[in-house]
Amino acid sequence: MPPTALPPQLPTQLLELSPDIRNAYPIVLRFEESARTNSESKTRSILLMYARILGYLLLYGPSDEARKSVAKEVLSCATEEALEDTGKLYFDHYIRAFKKVKGRTPAQSSHPSRHSFDDVRQLKGKTLKQPPQDHSVAKRRALARDGYRCVVTGRYDNSSVELRPNLEEMAAADGSTVTQCAHIFDASTNEKLGGQDSDKRHYAASVWAIMDQFGYKDIAENLNGKGVHHLENILTLDMVVHDSFDNLKLWFEPTDELHVYRVVARHPIYLSGCKTLAKFTTEDPINLPLPSPEYLKIHAACAKIAHMSGAGEHIDQILRELEDTKVLSEDGASAKLLEHLLTPFSQEISVQ
Repeated sequence: MPPTALPPQLPTQLLELSPDIRNAYPIVLRFEESARTNSESKTRSILLMYARILGYLLLYGPSDEARKSVAKEVLSCATEEALEDTGKLYFDHYIRAFKKVKGRTPAQSSHPSRHSFDDVRQLKGKTLKQPPQDHSVAKRRALARDGYRCVVTGRYDNSSVELRPNLEEMAAADGSTVTQCAHIFDASTNEKLGGQDSDKRHYAASVWAIMDQFGYKDIAENLNGKGVHHLENILTLDMVVHDSFDNLKLWFEPTDELHVYRVVARHPIYLSGCKTLAKFTTEDPINLPLPSPEYLKIHAACAKIAHMSGAGEHIDQILRELEDTKVLSEDGASAKLLEHLLTPFSQEISVQ
């Protein structure tokens, strides 16, 4: 589906939430309109995406503090170039934190407008720890908590059915599948950190600095090192659902009932076989805690913003074109676009 233009007005509750949000939104609308009139189509697409990331963060940010923080960033931008840099910052270090695509880690850069962000990022970078590579124990514990089945489709895990005859009758009725251990915050963010001055450590610290900026002060510490494999950050998902979740094509929106979520997707095809509602339960909330509603809310906001702004589909389209052509155009026309879209990602892309 194509990206959606920003609505011309903020809803009443956001107008009343903060004068900064009220004053920042018209600036983003003017940035979007300026981007729309850019004569170069590929540059136009990138600028529109950045403008809409900023606008939809104001509309659908994961918390009121996130919206207020983004509004302050927008108000601190004196030029459209600064707005572009700010949109790119959130693309690189918020959208990317939940979007699994291979690519290169971005080169280090300072935040375009606020020294406080750079200070927090520097502090986070010094304390980061790499997670253990083996999370088989977490997968087994998540399976036990989730009843040895995908929490979205209800299908049972094939290997668990094979090992536990008591599951065979239920699997025959509800179906079985290959399940995977799905992380809400990607474990790869803190992997291969390198030295204190490495681009990868700088990238990871920027992700956690944005979470701090959004009001989530404890997430970086809670998910540091082996913490990323804690059950609060893990779901048992069918492998196809897992791919959709990791690529921001499917997410969980909270309902009025705690730990009950609407399963939402950017296209109905990604909901095939999924329940309308996912209800997470545990028989042992101390030793087998449920996925964090806070983490799922941050992921859901990211997925919705990626969808509405076109960021998710933009990445997918570029990768499809790259897969089709295998080579960049000889005149270098695609180089700027690829630099914008692919440099945030943590592993090298090979073009053959």
